[in-house]
Amino acid sequence: MAHPAFQDDIIYQIFPRSYKDSNGDGIGDIPGIISKLPYLKKLGVTAIWLSPVFLSPMEDMGYDIADYRHIDPIFGTDEDMDELIKKAKKAGIDIIMDMVLNHTSKEHKWFKEASKSKDNPYRAFYIWRDEPTPIDSTFGGSAWEYNPATKDYYFHLYAPGQPDLNWDCEAMREALYDACNYWLDKGVYGFRLDVIENIGKEVEQGIIQNGPHLHERLHELNRKTFGRTGGISIGECWCADHDTRLLYTDPARQELSMVFLFNDWCTFHDKEFGKWKCRPFSPKEYRDIIYERQSGDQSKAWDTLFWNNHDLPRALNRYANLEYRDQAAKMMFAATMFLRGTPFIYQGDELGMVNGHFASVKDFQDIEAINHYQILQDKGMSKEEAKDALDKTARDNARIPMRWNSQKGYGFTNGKPWVDGGKDPGHSVSEEEKDPNSVLNFYRAAIALWKDKQYRDLIRDGAFSPDYLEHEEWIAYSRILGNRKLRVIANFSDHPYPKPIIDGPVLLHNYEDDNEEFRPYEIYVFLNE
Repeated sequence: MAHPAFQDDIIYQIFPRSYKDSNGDGIGDIPGIISKLPYLKKLGVTAIWLSPVFLSPMEDMGYDIADYRHIDPIFGTDEDMDELIKKAKKAGIDIIMDMVLNHTSKEHKWFKEASKSKDNPYRAFYIWRDEPTPIDSTFGGSAWEYNPATKDYYFHLYAPGQPDLNWDCEAMREALYDACNYWLDKGVYGFRLDVIENIGKEVEQGIIQNGPHLHERLHELNRKTFGRTGGISIGECWCADHDTRLLYTDPARQELSMVFLFNDWCTFHDKEFGKWKCRPFSPKEYRDIIYERQSGDQSKAWDTLFWNNHDLPRALNRYANLEYRDQAAKMMFAATMFLRGTPFIYQGDELGMVNGHFASVKDFQDIEAINHYQILQDKGMSKEEAKDALDKTARDNARIPMRWNSQKGYGFTNGKPWVDGGKDPGHSVSEEEKDPNSVLNFYRAAIALWKDKQYRDLIRDGAFSPDYLEHEEWIAYSRILGNRKLRVIANFSDHPYPKPIIDGPVLLHNYEDDNEEFRPYEIYVFLNE
């Protein structure tokens, strides 16, 4: 049975600004990433997804692109990017670029031209109205910004410096396809597609996500870019559910390889304050959502298996008792990586990284956090409550420097880090390398098992069957192919249970010994034949 190449990938996300600084300016860069390719090869990943490294004024940390064909000098040179693609390929690692096709920066030449006059050829590349409509920006305030030169308003779903592109304009679409193909022709594997569900928006009807022309636009994007090279495509879809996901990922529709769903994260959001004030976590509710993604016609679905990314606070803080930090970090990775889908690792997951510590509101760097500190107070929170919300949820938590060691600068930089987040002794690469029972070495063992040819068909193609549903704090399931069965049983709580029956050779276990109890955050992965 032939399989798409991406079904054998394990993908590692790098937020370049915070991964490894090579020149002492406190900002991670492409030469720094190149220096860590041996580390990533040893970890076992097959592809790196880079958050944007394009030329940008950095109003939204690079998700405001000013030039799709050139690298921002803070990250290095165009030649550095070419070298990364080449050297990563030599190490058996593909490069996936983060492509933002919903909007550009105000500093992009297209918008600079479009904002000059109403008859400018680039005018149709963006969305304009004489009067604003009642749509709010995700980052706060109106989604419309006045443009004095043309005496009207342009649409920006995110920051005012991120004007939305008009996907009704064929010339604009072709210009984006050219930009994608420029990188594909350089050897890039494919793209992670930022907020891709927004490209079908119908502003007049107030439709932002999943508009009526979304899927025809995705099909055209596929056929004119990554589809012609067999490249990978990963869509960010905040508002999609399982049924909608099947439309994106059905191979017959020729749209996307896979999509990131966030219904597991969003289900715990507060009705008034959203993600800034989550209700208590329920393993059962989380499990039910994840299990649903494994149900139905699996020939049309391929999931993304992830806990963290650059937009989310660390999952360990959100979902686990940090008294059991290492056990929980190991359990969470292994509990989901054997489902049908592609495992994603966000930088530092493999160390058990947690949220940063920010002594003052002034220490936060992200535009969303800075804006929402006041927005949350306007909604009724005190200053202390708003600061606490940022501490728990701000995207800065995911963007603190990678911990290569526990010395000053964390082995990340010889200078002052652009954002800090405080010390975290014991959870750095240099320390965990020496400990055979560390989170890092568990990740390496889990990845090696996932890639083992003895089990690849079973993990990739095996039917999914949930187990122990009566235990609401357990994640337990089987993957079944013929008469072979891979079983995963995990205790997603900070208290023990009677131990389940482990009736086969254990392939992966996150405690150093065996025990008569099923201990907090304990997991067994075993073969049952």
